[in-house]
Amino acid sequence: MNLYIFVLMLVAGIAVAVRIAGWIRERRAQSRVDAQRARHHAKHEAENPDQSPVRPEEIEEFKVWFASLALPAVELLPASERPVKAGGTRLGGPVWLKDDEAWPTDESGAPLEFVAQMDFAELPPLPDFPEAGLLQFFIGGDDVYGADYDDLTRGRVRVIWRPDGLEGGRLCPPPARTDDLAPWRRMEIRESGLPLAGRAAVHRPDPTDWRIGEHLKGQLRRPGIDEIDDLAYEHNPTPEVHHVGGHPVYTQYDFRGPGRFDDFDRTLLRLTSDPNLMWGDLGEAVFMIRRRDLLMRDFSNVIFHWDCT
Repeated sequence: MNLYIFVLMLVAGIAVAVRIAGWIRERRAQSRVDAQRARHHAKHEAENPDQSPVRPEEIEEFKVWFASLALPAVELLPASERPVKAGGTRLGGPVWLKDDEAWPTDESGAPLEFVAQMDFAELPPLPDFPEAGLLQFFIGGDDVYGADYDDLTRGRVRVIWRPDGLEGGRLCPPPARTDDLAPWRRMEIRESGLPLAGRAAVHRPDPTDWRIGEHLKGQLRRPGIDEIDDLAYEHNPTPEVHHVGGHPVYTQYDFRGPGRFDDFDRTLLRLTSDPNLMWGDLGEAVFMIRRRDLLMRDFSNVIFHWDCT
């Protein structure tokens, strides 16, 4: 046999073998996906047995219960006409530090990323929250912005509470970065800051709130249950804005559940994706605190969580 023909046949055989191997891998992967779907469907069926249709009075009861979960909030809107100063509520910009205070760092000594501050003296009053004082929010400078999804209480974030005003001290510009891991869409906001103005509002829970899931648990196959589920979306007026108070907002699911961070019941700050910030792929970020800690003005135990699509 001609050597050239032999090589062609060998190459053709290898190509066929590669295609067959690829087909086998795809079939096996599809089989795993199908099996996972089947298990999920069986679990869903077992956890949600056939039941009687939803009664009109149950729908009315859900409306009353859902409305009772509403919490006051302050929405934070861009106010570029305001000056950037040491105090004030804003995104990014320079940070006020005491004369003997260094820029906050994580446990490795890497500088944290300053994302926002709230000046409560300039915001509409909000039950449980301070009437004055400044909160500064710092997150990690890594690819998950300091969130620790294995243990949310160990996130590389820091919230600094300054209850006594900003006498003396100095304004420090954010440290230079050599990467693009920060969540800024507009780096000029990181450097110079964007003032925010507060607007009083009332927010009901996001449809992903864990309490709604618990409320509907075991009923998802009842005829008419979609009408209750739709109410959570229809009557949820929370806009895509930064806010303090109210309820957290998630792109995927609530990280809380029965006995799992369910006492982190106050939204210290929600930062949405907007023209200035981007959390992954149009995600949401929240700082959560326990109400009892908030009342004590103890900001040492705050959970930072963000997710995206």
